[in-house]
Amino acid sequence: MVFSAALAAGIGYGVYRFSLNAFTASKSEEKVTALELVDAFVTNYSEVRTAFGSADAPVPATFRAHSIERFNAARKSDDTLRLRWVGRVGREIATPPADAEMAATVESFAGQPAPKPVSAFLDVGGQLIFRTVYPSIASQQSCVDCHNSIAPEKPRWQLNDVMGAFSIDVPVASFVHRTMAYSVGLGISVFLALAAIGATLALQHFRQVAQREAVEALLRESEARFRDFAETASDWFWEQDENLRFTYLSDPVEQSGLSPAKHLGKRRQDVVQGVSEEQWRLHQADLDARRPFQNFRIQRQGHDGSVRHISVSGTPVFDDQRRFRGYRGTARDVTAEVANELELARRVEERTSELRTAQDELLRSERLSVLGQLTATVAHELRNPLSAIRNSVYALKELVVAKGLALDRPLGRIERSISRCDRIVGDLLDYARSRQLQRVPVALDQWLGEVLDDQKLPEGIGLAHDFAAAGIVVAVDPERLRRVVVNLVENAVQAMVEAGSPRRELEVSTRRLVEEIEIAISDSGPGIPPEVLPKIFEPLFSTKSFGTGLGLPTVKQIVEQHGGRIEVTSTLGSGTRVTVSLPLRQAQEMAA
Repeated sequence: MVFSAALAAGIGYGVYRFSLNAFTASKSEEKVTALELVDAFVTNYSEVRTAFGSADAPVPATFRAHSIERFNAARKSDDTLRLRWVGRVGREIATPPADAEMAATVESFAGQPAPKPVSAFLDVGGQLIFRTVYPSIASQQSCVDCHNSIAPEKPRWQLNDVMGAFSIDVPVASFVHRTMAYSVGLGISVFLALAAIGATLALQHFRQVAQREAVEALLRESEARFRDFAETASDWFWEQDENLRFTYLSDPVEQSGLSPAKHLGKRRQDVVQGVSEEQWRLHQADLDARRPFQNFRIQRQGHDGSVRHISVSGTPVFDDQRRFRGYRGTARDVTAEVANELELARRVEERTSELRTAQDELLRSERLSVLGQLTATVAHELRNPLSAIRNSVYALKELVVAKGLALDRPLGRIERSISRCDRIVGDLLDYARSRQLQRVPVALDQWLGEVLDDQKLPEGIGLAHDFAAAGIVVAVDPERLRRVVVNLVENAVQAMVEAGSPRRELEVSTRRLVEEIEIAISDSGPGIPPEVLPKIFEPLFSTKSFGTGLGLPTVKQIVEQHGGRIEVTSTLGSGTRVTVSLPLRQAQEMAA
């Protein structure tokens, strides 16, 4: 670029100077020829005038001056050429020099034995001109005599004296500007052309250098070791010999828990753990077959005692005769990835569990919907016939008594069956219709004691109290919560009676937690089988031949309406414990 700029500047300046020099030479010759023509004309006129002896004809000096004035008057503007004939300073006949530069040029002619015309570029009055000055020499005696007669008071002229000069001024500003613009444009064009050529050559050279460097880089990386590393890029590199013993490991292996030195000379089986026999068998099959392997997972204990999970990849190495020389490959720490996988599995399991719960809830809602419709139908269709049967039985008992017939037992069975059917319908209605709670503050221990006192237990059932919530008040619906306690107590009693448990003990206890009050009912019955326990709160599920399967679901429904929860733990052969937890905040809010 520097060379192109210098060369372009030189060419532009050379063209500019050449144009000016050519202009100077051509215009100087042109102007000198014109001035010689004028001088020859005047000289010839002088000779003719003398030959004819005309005393009235104009003298040469005034003739020159007046002729040039008329020539200049015919010019239309100051930017065209100006022609003058001037005399020497102090001795001029009609016209003095136009400026000091012209006067100095004329005077310089006087000191030369054979003066030559002078051409130059000058700045006159703020205008750039090209001036040609041609010496006027007294070559005719008649011309000398004429001049001396016109100005007798001035120094006398001699033959061959420099009497003045002819001057032609030509404005050249536009020419110089055009020449300069052309030269600058030519220089820029040359620079751009040379720069483009140079840039092209430089680019080609750069590409050649880059290609050569790339070839050299490929040659440096031609060894298979680095090629294999590039193919199995990971955190650290390793090599094994034909006996599968480590011969090289890079430094990053330190993060796996062992330094390179602790690997050298050992097989992979000697330095890893956490690999099952099946995994080793499959891995050994790859090694025996000299096959590449990818992502073989191993474990190793880190410096801090934590277990690190490592993923290893390798490829077999053969020499030119295809003889096996070992393995080389990479390994990386994938502990974080394993943790992410475990976390992902945990989250999947959580989401699956949530989905199952949602599905169960949907099924429960569907069952409740169906149960609600069924209950409405049953209540309407069964209670009316049951009422008619009850009334008929009552009338029949009156008739039997009047006639003295012994039908008390069958009639009693009919009445019990009617009551049982009526209770089943009631259970269905209670479960299907979720009634609004009527909360009131209740002193729990006192209220629970009264409920249990009203409960009639079969003979042989021992009831124990362990109330530890004295003075604790809860906001509950007493009638709804009474059903919870009675239902749980009856279930416990039935379980112990039906199983024929030798030890029939029932315990009801209370205790206060931080924000909850807890009621626990424990029995010494046979317990609930593990496969049955998850289903006990499902509607219509029952292990009894005569049960509706709505007792415990209704209990759970009432407890959840109170904002509480119910939990059941059971051990076969040891008994069951049901815990009802109720929040205390409702009572505190009601008190506030």
